[in-house]
Amino acid sequence: MKNLKLTSLGQIREADISFGDLTVFVGEQASGKSILLQLVKLILDTDDITQTLKKHGFDWHEKIEHFLSLYFGEGMEGIWDPAATKITVDDEAFELDKVLTKTGKKKAESLFLIPAHRAMTLKDGWPRAFTDYAIGDPYVVKQFSEYLRLLLEMSSSGNVIFPQAGGMNKTIRDAIGESILGEAQVKLDRSGLRKRIVLDLAGSQLPFMVWSTGQREFVPLLMSLHRLMPHAKTGKKRLLDWVVIEEPEMGLYPKGITALLVLLLDLLKRGYKIILSTHSAQILNLIWATQLLIKWDAGPTPLLKLLNVNATPFFKELAKTVLEEKRFKTYYFSGYDSVKNISTLDAEDPDDEIADFGGLTRFSTRVSEVLSEAIRRGES
Repeated sequence: MKNLKLTSLGQIREADISFGDLTVFVGEQASGKSILLQLVKLILDTDDITQTLKKHGFDWHEKIEHFLSLYFGEGMEGIWDPAATKITVDDEAFELDKVLTKTGKKKAESLFLIPAHRAMTLKDGWPRAFTDYAIGDPYVVKQFSEYLRLLLEMSSSGNVIFPQAGGMNKTIRDAIGESILGEAQVKLDRSGLRKRIVLDLAGSQLPFMVWSTGQREFVPLLMSLHRLMPHAKTGKKRLLDWVVIEEPEMGLYPKGITALLVLLLDLLKRGYKIILSTHSAQILNLIWATQLLIKWDAGPTPLLKLLNVNATPFFKELAKTVLEEKRFKTYYFSGYDSVKNISTLDAEDPDDEIADFGGLTRFSTRVSEVLSEAIRRGES
């Protein structure tokens, strides 16, 4: 999938999205970002989604409105207007009624979506089963939670979940351990009557409810991303091509976000296409700076300094791949309006939505303007 065009879907009046290797969605709350991310999943993985729902006993009785409620969540039946909603994927119409009734060989999942509701997937420190959720809870939350549950059930690597030697580079593991986990290990505690995930800090077992907000949001994300980095030199999981993450920065301090950004660039190097939704100016600052470094043909060193990592052969190769082979797209969701391409992120653009990174830097810009004016008045 290279291009997605849509008209009249939920809050989105119109969108024309051309995907990069890393595509970022920014915008206000309830502006349609989550809906569009779930739509991308639906387009690429319809067969897997419908068969998964049926496997767990769900039935929409061939009614589109029932399927919309099962997939997008209760109350979302009205986002899709049969008379007005139009979706085109690479110049071919995507018609939901026809797709849902199509039969044939099951197509394997090609997109892995990590939702924003990550903390709620862990109940008392253990991932909830697909059928543990209400019927009207979004499909992507149920599926992600079930993925984590099966991941732990099938784990044969002992009690330590993170850090583990393997696909993830040790420097990235160490940065995550220091900046996000506070040097704690993520462990599987089997000592009680029920298994649970804990943070082990110098021998003290910290249960889920005493973790920080950032740790609760990040650990489910970390477990899933860690499994997307196989030991083999193939780089990525077979058949999986896309990784979608809603608000990966949730609850993280800037130093932790930097460690996460290095991890995401490693996923890019491995060959995944990534789509993010974010409210973090730090993520867009990295994209803006990287695009300028590409334009200036600056080489890997400035990017590595920006990411605060040493110029080891691994990171030199990572930066070289990102600068020479990967391209970035950024889109702004304003809410009840057209989605705007702001990929240039040009701070001098006369369009404020581009210059202010979709509003993420607007307050800091206003602070500078107000303080400059106050200084001028004081001096006069």
